[in-house]
Amino acid sequence: MQKIVCLWVWLLGWAWSAHAQNAALACGNGRYVDDLPGVQVQVTPNVLFGSNTVRNYYTGAESAPVELRLDVYEPAGDAAVQRPLLIFAFGGSFLEGARTKAEVVSICQGFARKGYVAAAIDYRLLNQNIFSLGAVYADQTKLVDEVIRAAADMKAAIRFFKRDAATTNTYRIDPTRIFVGGYSAGAITALQVAYTESITENALTTKAYNDNGGLEGNTDLPGAPLLGTYDASGIAGVVNIAGGVNNTSIVNAGNPPLYSAQGDKDDVVPYNCALLKPTQFNVCGSGALEPIASAAGIANQLHPVADGNHSSPVAEPTYTQIINEAAAFLQRTVLCPAAPLPVTLTSFSGRVLPDDCTATLTWQTATEHNSYAYEVQGSTDGQDYERLSTVPSRNRAAGASYSFRVGRRVDLGYFRLRMLDIDGTATFSPVVVLAGCGAAPLLVAPNPARDQVAVRGLPAGRCLGALYSATGQVVAQASGAGTISLQLGSLPPGIYLLKVQSESGAVVGTAKVVKE
Repeated sequence: MQKIVCLWVWLLGWAWSAHAQNAALACGNGRYVDDLPGVQVQVTPNVLFGSNTVRNYYTGAESAPVELRLDVYEPAGDAAVQRPLLIFAFGGSFLEGARTKAEVVSICQGFARKGYVAAAIDYRLLNQNIFSLGAVYADQTKLVDEVIRAAADMKAAIRFFKRDAATTNTYRIDPTRIFVGGYSAGAITALQVAYTESITENALTTKAYNDNGGLEGNTDLPGAPLLGTYDASGIAGVVNIAGGVNNTSIVNAGNPPLYSAQGDKDDVVPYNCALLKPTQFNVCGSGALEPIASAAGIANQLHPVADGNHSSPVAEPTYTQIINEAAAFLQRTVLCPAAPLPVTLTSFSGRVLPDDCTATLTWQTATEHNSYAYEVQGSTDGQDYERLSTVPSRNRAAGASYSFRVGRRVDLGYFRLRMLDIDGTATFSPVVVLAGCGAAPLLVAPNPARDQVAVRGLPAGRCLGALYSATGQVVAQASGAGTISLQLGSLPPGIYLLKVQSESGAVVGTAKVVKE
């Protein structure tokens, strides 16, 4: 009996030691950031995780079920009890591609060398019938349907790994640390999976969700259905390489952290917001997502490839840098959340002096740890920001107060802070929207308003008024001579920036509008 008790105590101690070692490896020994010493990557190919049909968008007919498989990458001989999982999808405009493409293999191997389990997955591609493709290019709702089908396939892969973690535990993944990612069309799929919390968030996708099994989709494992037992919720983070979203309304506070990389001259997936060539499907890329995520308080990091095209992020030497950056970002924001944030920002505000049109920004911190500086940035449209100045941090544990005078810049209406850490990492503050000084003051009434505001006293000639959200999106506009009326009824309560321009494009004036 004594031997049995001793054996039980030893086993309990071994299990605790293994768990403690697992945590130490994650946050103390560089695991998940650096490559494991002498690591070799083990690959388990062709694992079946689901099946579903492919639609002919010209006839509406569905094919026989198509098998969906994945390849699993993991560090050979790894003793860790639980590992984070990255599910990664290939690119190819939803027309072509495979999970064995070089860039997919590289990123899965790269993350596996750092201690992750990585899975390269299939998803259903468009029917190659020329008439079906023609229907897709002419009607964006049909491409929307394809995106939702691809998202359903990725969700089936998530459920597959959650079932494994709860049963055989073959892959030893941590079901609370599942990341999704992709390149191009694969990244569009991953963003759709991670950020859509309700089928009504984007009106354009609601019908497609209803037609394809709802938010979870209807892709399932043949002979051993997982739908109803496991779900695809709780994504821990996203690795977005040259992807985007159809509508930025799905990006909200509480969404998982986002790492993005994209060429700023991408000629396939728009870096900002435009149509996805050659379709009628609107996509907002990494350049548009970064300020929106920052304004929503979502931890995010953007790697813009200067003058880069669509393939630049997956070409060396950039690709290796992106893998290392993404791994460090996920380790810092998700895998080791106990590490204190460099800065706790408690307030950030500003005001414009009407006598000289200068703006003063002020901010207050509650804590500062390893804080290096605050880069003050300004923008005319809430999308593209320029550096105005850098304010050194006082790096005080108890926090500090700061003030910065922008100077006379009547063109700038949006301001934010890029808060720099000593190790070179950075996070963004919320965006402050300020009304500038126009040639003549704008007479806006009522303000605050519920349904409508009128702008009066405009100069002779026709003027255009545009109302901007805090993220720089035009949410309402109208034109008129002498007076302009803007409808606010459908807008959520908040602070908006009104800009009025003449027919020649000259700025007549700006004003802050409060919607109740």
